[in-house]
Amino acid sequence: MDMNNNVISKANLWTDRIHAFQESGLSRKDWCQQNKIPQSTLGYWIRKIPSEAPGKEPEPDLVFAKLPSEQELQLNSGTGNYSVTILLPENIRIEIGADCPARLLTTLWQSLKNYA
Repeated sequence: MDMNNNVISKANLWTDRIHAFQESGLSRKDWCQQNKIPQSTLGYWIRKIPSEAPGKEPEPDLVFAKLPSEQELQLNSGTGNYSVTILLPENIRIEIGADCPARLLTTLWQSLKNYA
């Protein structure tokens, strides 16, 4: 087996592993623990595989969250009216109001951990 076939075999193996991870619904940490794979190795292949696809740019891993400033916290302290805005790639915007139930926040948090 020459070097090019070995690289292609690894890429195919990791493409399958990445797909299995994405379909599992598990966090990166949990999936890696179950499969005895370092998180850094999975992260490396997640970044590497898309960059080798012709004409496809790698997806950014950035996630932005707008948190209230100290001034906003002080202004809203009497009303308890807090909110958080989370901006994700692909123009996804999540706004969380002060009256959001804790159970929904927990579900959202799990989903965001799996998104990364």
